[in-house]
Amino acid sequence: MTSEMWDERYATKEYVWAIEPNQFVKEHLTDLDPGTAIDLGAGEGRNAVWLASLGWQATAVDFSAVAL
Repeated sequence: MTSEMWDERYATKEYVWAIEPNQFVKEHLTDLDPGTAIDLGAGEGRNAVWLASLGWQATAVDFSAVAL
């Protein structure tokens, strides 16, 4: 898929994925001390936002600028 295709998909008013963090991320990072994280393929940034709420320095990166 091209970035333009992803931009179109994310341009809707509905979330493409979800607002809750990915279950794997939640299960494996909840008990760790905050640190630095990079969320590649972040989509709307749900994992990075959740990590930041726990005190992490989180950076979200995605192919689509619209998503972020």
